[in-house]
Amino acid sequence: MMIVPELWREARRHPWLLSLSILLLLLVFATHLLQALALAWSLAAFVRGDAAGAMAGIGAILAIGVMRMLLTLVQGDAAARLGGRVREDLRGAAVAAALVPERLHDARLRDGSTQLALGDGIDGTDAYVSKYIPAVAQLAVGSLIAVCLVAVLSPVIALCVAGGILLAVLGPLAWKRMLARRGFAHWDTYEALSGDLLEALRGMSTLRALGDVPATRARLQARSEALRVATERVMRSSLAETAITDFAVQAGVVIAAGLAVVSVMTGQPPAIEVYALLLLSSETFRPVRELSRHWHAGFLGLTAVPGLAALGAFHRPVPAAAEIEPAEELEADRATGADALRISGLSYRYPGTDHDVLRGVDLHAGRGEVHAIAGPSGAGKSTLFDLILGFLPPTAGTVELDGHPLRPRDVAVVSQRPVLFAGTIRDNVDLFDAGQEALEDACAAAGVLDEIRAIPGGFDAMVTEAGTSLSGGQRQRLALARALLAQRPVLLVDEPTSALDDRSAHTVAETLERVAAEKIVLMISHRPEALARVADVRVLREGTLVKDAS
Repeated sequence: MMIVPELWREARRHPWLLSLSILLLLLVFATHLLQALALAWSLAAFVRGDAAGAMAGIGAILAIGVMRMLLTLVQGDAAARLGGRVREDLRGAAVAAALVPERLHDARLRDGSTQLALGDGIDGTDAYVSKYIPAVAQLAVGSLIAVCLVAVLSPVIALCVAGGILLAVLGPLAWKRMLARRGFAHWDTYEALSGDLLEALRGMSTLRALGDVPATRARLQARSEALRVATERVMRSSLAETAITDFAVQAGVVIAAGLAVVSVMTGQPPAIEVYALLLLSSETFRPVRELSRHWHAGFLGLTAVPGLAALGAFHRPVPAAAEIEPAEELEADRATGADALRISGLSYRYPGTDHDVLRGVDLHAGRGEVHAIAGPSGAGKSTLFDLILGFLPPTAGTVELDGHPLRPRDVAVVSQRPVLFAGTIRDNVDLFDAGQEALEDACAAAGVLDEIRAIPGGFDAMVTEAGTSLSGGQRQRLALARALLAQRPVLLVDEPTSALDDRSAHTVAETLERVAAEKIVLMISHRPEALARVADVRVLREGTLVKDAS
């Protein structure tokens, strides 16, 4: 038996479902005990030649079987709902934890490992939560009740059965601990292979161009071989642990049966007690067998626990009072009412460095015109955007919208490399159910409507994962249309014309000028033609923001 405190805490967050699942499982086990007694009655009646008694016992067996079938269905539904709730909680917490600044800027983390933890790792916890945890409760309560029933008939046999249960539970613990250690190594190997495979798929064209496909293939083969070896090691340990459990169960049943047979030979108990002892002694080990079966089913989720813990899936931060907005503030709509974005004394230093990337940045950006930030590569332009978006916490300074702290939901962003998802064009752009008319208006403003209409299927045309079926310019203009539909008062645009031809760049520039009449538009750009139309251009030099003198 292996107790994982993190998963037990997650299950206890849903006490009604957990209690219902355990109670129903105990009732299911109770039907097995009742059926054993009914079978003992029926057999004893048959031996006595009591046909009516035998038929009554058979009727009871059938009725109990129907009852168990119904209880099993209800228990399975409760357990499935418990597992689903826990998976939902874990995935929500893990995604939120994965989006914190420390992880977003940690070069040691790999997307493949995070993807594996969010997918297979969290899904793997279902069997432990929905099956193994109730089975532990069944073992603790159900086996005790069964042993007590046996003790009423024969205290000696009850002691033998109890000893077999203890051996079946405690004997494999050392093996299970070794299995868990090996399982964690197995999960680490699984993560490494997932990370390598995802990176190889993403960079396949680059690998082919560099001629590195054979080396990549060899690296993936080595990872696969390491995973195979780790899997076999886990399976060998698991087989040994299963052998110990089976030995304890079989030994307990055989000893109990032997003692019952001895009792029959001495002629002490009546037939019904002998049959009851034989059947109940076997049923007392049912929780042990079920626990062992559910252990193996939930093993993958168990091995994923350290990775999920490192990801932050079990952490539930309590927001500070200053971070909790009152109800009226949550209902406030700044989409059309914001006039000015003010950055005051903003500074930031990356952890582990000895100098500030930004130092005392001041900026006032209002509606009515596009505001641009230029500067050489590495000057801190992207860091400034991350601070505005809330992806990084400033070491000093404030970012306010109309005198109030800027909230992430006040900002829409168009990145230099926008992200599109597998789905239709409509799914990728109209995330807010704005409707067909608003969707077309936004796409027209972004200069991509005519191209969408020219694609077979139009807005219902499928987009491949990461948008690779579209050109870079199309992806960027779709991202701009998506940001326009967001109806947020601040629009951040990172190199909006970098992937566009001159005509499309001109269209996007005109669009931003129109949008600036209603929104605060702040842009990063290097292209002279994009900056030529902007009256307010600031330049980042050595971490400070200065007015462009040109």
